[in-house]
Amino acid sequence: MADEKMNEGFEEEDETLVLVDEDGKEVEFEHIATLDYKDEWYILLQPVVLEDDMDEDEMFIFKIGTDSDGNDLFIPVEDEETLQGVYDVYLEEAGACEDDCDCCDHDCDHRSESKKGDKK
Repeated sequence: MADEKMNEGFEEEDETLVLVDEDGKEVEFEHIATLDYKDEWYILLQPVVLEDDMDEDEMFIFKIGTDSDGNDLFIPVEDEETLQGVYDVYLEEAGACEDDCDCCDHDCDHRSESKKGDKK
């Protein structure tokens, strides 16, 4: 599934999306986040029913593109640098601190230190 371009054909109800892949198979996803990375938009999704080889904290990252009719397309990201960059932005925006302090202001001491390259 990660290799397939996912077409918009989704229904949004609460925080889940039903996408239709190129083979016409419907797959239900939980919407984790939509974010901007280097002036491109990305959506992070996790299948409601995890695939056999997926851990509970894994998700798919798709670049949001458009087709010739202006409809959104979810295009799988395969470049490791882009995947890591998008994931890092997600962690920063989600307020996920290294020490799991649950702070929400992004100004805690260990957060500042990690930005200086002092990662654990």
